[in-house]
Amino acid sequence: MTKQPLLSLAFLTALTACGGGGSGPAIQAKSQTLVFTTAPSLALGGTATVSARASSGLAVSYSSSTPSLCSVHTSTGLVSSLVAGTCVIAADQSGNDEFAPATSASQNLVVQASPVQSIRFGAAPTLALYGSATVTATATSGLAVSYSSDTPAVCSVNSSTGVVTSLTAGDCTLTASQPGNASVNAAPSVSQTLNVAGSAAAASVPGAPTAVSASLGLAANTVQVSFSGPAASGGSPISRYSVSSTPAGLSASGAASPLTVSCPSSCAGYAFAVQASNSVGGGALSAAAPVLTAYKVTARWFEPDTQPNDSIFTGTFTLNSTSQTVTGLSGSLTESMTGPPMTTVPLAYQLSALSDAAGGVKVTSFALNTTHVFAEGGFAANSQGLYYGYPAAKNPAAGGVGNAFATIYVNLANPTAPLTQAQINQLAYGDCFAGGMMGGTCMTGYSGIGTMGGYPVAQSISRLP
Repeated sequence: MTKQPLLSLAFLTALTACGGGGSGPAIQAKSQTLVFTTAPSLALGGTATVSARASSGLAVSYSSSTPSLCSVHTSTGLVSSLVAGTCVIAADQSGNDEFAPATSASQNLVVQASPVQSIRFGAAPTLALYGSATVTATATSGLAVSYSSDTPAVCSVNSSTGVVTSLTAGDCTLTASQPGNASVNAAPSVSQTLNVAGSAAAASVPGAPTAVSASLGLAANTVQVSFSGPAASGGSPISRYSVSSTPAGLSASGAASPLTVSCPSSCAGYAFAVQASNSVGGGALSAAAPVLTAYKVTARWFEPDTQPNDSIFTGTFTLNSTSQTVTGLSGSLTESMTGPPMTTVPLAYQLSALSDAAGGVKVTSFALNTTHVFAEGGFAANSQGLYYGYPAAKNPAAGGVGNAFATIYVNLANPTAPLTQAQINQLAYGDCFAGGMMGGTCMTGYSGIGTMGGYPVAQSISRLP
């Protein structure tokens, strides 16, 4: 089993020492507001500069709320468009010793795409007789392209991935299309021809299948293995694919991807490889793929002092059933003391995974790439939760660096199963982030009752498509 980093001693000490208590004194700081100037025009593939002003006169920072559509320079406000759509830019000002943090402001920029688009194919790949290859075409609009075969007797193609499979020798002609949308016209279709050459007279075993991946199946105790055909078929049509496990013991076979493997009791600890066979025999095995499955998680802590607002963490993670580990936990933690609307703190760094004797793992994600959240050495029961570096460091609400975390519980055997009360009690969060503070007090919630009386009440995990 792959070992994962543990929480720092200071973090664990602080978390276990934190007790219930009232709120600390609020910082008496001046309020400030943020206002954007007129939104600039932003063309597809171009740049433009947004500008927001804080009433305090302090420097403003920018971030993209739609990173798949556009990016922005944190300090200059220079926005770069990536694809057509509505680009949303957020402005923030974290305050200082005189001013409290400003409420975040946002501005929408509609990326002006030309209604005329075109499609261009990349370099033509080599396509062997009965083999597979991938073609790539892109549209100037940035919209997804679909593929079709004009010579279905010679070759087939996956409409979304562009994976082409040769069926016989000859010219394989493929067409790429883009139907447009409300603001972009349909693109003229373009074609690419691949010459499929070869002879079955000198046939040999095929090469190894490519793009092999595995995830837990929808049925209990099953794994679904997906793959593409080998680049080289050996000059003979592929007649069968076989899946085998590492360690040995599990297998499945069939004519095409995906294939489902049944596990007698548990699929944990297995990886899966694929072999292609033709008239000559079985070819080389692919590399064994781990079983990776993506999940969404929501955890909630009841906050008696902030009703109807509770603290909620919403995120995603990947379960590696082969190594029995959880990776990539990230998401957002609401700050129940803020709003409306409530502020959310992004948690992007999974820095801890602690296994227990019940076959589960407590996984923690942090806002900063460090486990430093509370005051070094922790704090006594029934006291206020103090931020890391107190009292020398600035309070995060006054411009200091603050951190936050959320801890979830994953049942490795069945992540979507409801948690027991004992497992729910292991959920925890700590919010020492600017905007989620009350003076020198960190918001916390866990089974020992946090600084505001908050405690975990529920968690749900669902599988992502």
